[in-house]
Amino acid sequence: MGEPEDRLAELFRRHADDIHAYAAWRVGHQEASDVVGEVFLVAWRSLGRVRAGQERAWLFGVARNVVLARRRHGAASADLRERLATLAVPEAGPDRLADDVALRDQVRRALDALPERDREVLVTASWFDLSPAEAARVLGVSRPAYLVRLHRARNRFRAAYLLITKAEADARPTVADPLAV
Repeated sequence: MGEPEDRLAELFRRHADDIHAYAAWRVGHQEASDVVGEVFLVAWRSLGRVRAGQERAWLFGVARNVVLARRRHGAASADLRERLATLAVPEAGPDRLADDVALRDQVRRALDALPERDREVLVTASWFDLSPAEAARVLGVSRPAYLVRLHRARNRFRAAYLLITKAEADARPTVADPLAV
């Protein structure tokens, strides 16, 4: 074993139980081992930046960040499940379900009509529950550049969506009930 492996093994031996106890207190015993694994994965990747004598505080800081990220992800997942559950419940029977399917198809086609860059900005903004600063970091641009891209992408999406819905409205038969003919 080399020096980095030895150092990581020593950090794990000295601090893993404390990190596990902290994680169990914050997220419960079932997820605590996963948090410890993530903490020491970060430690392995960042071992050269961890100052000697400050490892324990640094590891707890990483553990805190991992716990907070899991909570954000869990909250976002719960919000998404809730939104999907409300979308899945038809309000007025089979007609509402058909309308929901049609709407989703229109949105998908409007997104498909956009360049990849616009799709990426829109999905990052609406699906992953990131702040503008976080989304900008994910996309590798400044926050103002991200906001400009988002504004433009929303305008292009709106135009594409209106084209699709107008084309569908123009293609509909003028007879309201085809069985009545």
